[in-house]
Amino acid sequence: MGSEGHEINIYSLTGGEGDPVIYLPGMGWTAESAGLLTGILEERYCLHRLDLPGMGRSDPLGHIPTWKDLALWVQGYCLRHHWERVRVIGHSLGGLIALAFADQFPEQVYQLVLLDAGYQPIPRFPQDVAKPLRYFVPLANMFASLGRIEWVTRWLLRSEESGNTISGSLDSAQVEVEFQEFVENQHLLITNELREAFYRAREVIQLNAESVKLLLGIYRTKPVNAFNRLKPPTLLVVPEHMTHHPPLTQIDERDLPILLYEVQGGHYVHYSHPEIGYVIRDFFDHWNS
Repeated sequence: MGSEGHEINIYSLTGGEGDPVIYLPGMGWTAESAGLLTGILEERYCLHRLDLPGMGRSDPLGHIPTWKDLALWVQGYCLRHHWERVRVIGHSLGGLIALAFADQFPEQVYQLVLLDAGYQPIPRFPQDVAKPLRYFVPLANMFASLGRIEWVTRWLLRSEESGNTISGSLDSAQVEVEFQEFVENQHLLITNELREAFYRAREVIQLNAESVKLLLGIYRTKPVNAFNRLKPPTLLVVPEHMTHHPPLTQIDERDLPILLYEVQGGHYVHYSHPEIGYVIRDFFDHWNS
């Protein structure tokens, strides 16, 4: 269903009963990407899975957002539902938006879950972003800084007309080929939930002027600074090969309220480890502020 947020429309899929939980997906994904987390969490909570602003079925912000703007976007959804406090889960880019909300409005966050997000600086040329986007975003940021964002917009509109979008107009056979390549590259097991999420993302998400504004806003942030001043109880699920990097090695030293849960595998921790849903639920049940 669609659900109106504060001032702009925020698309949500909602299910379950109990205290509210917000799920924010990664870049290029939609509300459906919560996967197996959905059924597990909805047994005990009312789960609100959102599309990100300008990326999917939620309205765009209309400008390049600041760190505070990202936080206000989540807060607007909470205000619309009259929530004083909420639990928030975010994967990847969605995790950065969740982190922004927890950083700017810590008193409104009951608990925070970051799925491989928030502990790394934004790289100049993001290696986990497919070519040519890893080079496009830094160039777009340069043009935007020069007040030439319309150049980027014009280029994107021409590209969109020629079918150069994230979703494009590929047929189901082509999408299936991409899906098989994705699960192979990420070493994931094929599930109905993962296939549904992948197909839905390819259907509704496009690279356009509004989605680029969101990416530029994220590109300009310094999430590690916010990570190092976290106040709400936080569960961080992270691949074990990343745990030797600061600030993860400094969690105890800084006395941060962060529970580190290490897993094998790559970036899609909630798909490579179905038990993560139960880990999150136990965290919600037993580690309170």
